[in-house]
Amino acid sequence: MTGTAGQKRVPTDYFTSSPFPLAPLAEQQRIVAKVGELMALLDRLEAALARADATRARLLEALLHEALAPAAEPVADAAAC
Repeated sequence: MTGTAGQKRVPTDYFTSSPFPLAPLAEQQRIVAKVGELMALLDRLEAALARADATRARLLEALLHEALAPAAEPVADAAAC
């Protein structure tokens, strides 16, 4: 029952004489459909994260540009007139 590296091995007889539980075909199809839905949701979430990252980068760039740009002529205060 052990291999050359001390690894346990399962004898072939075990697989030929033991039942292997398998979900009915309808249940397997339901599982596949659910996994497909979840994968589509994951794709949409990943796309939303990518868009959010791009938006965040553009906002940071705009903020830095405004903060580091040379100051424009000061606008006269309307109340001071």
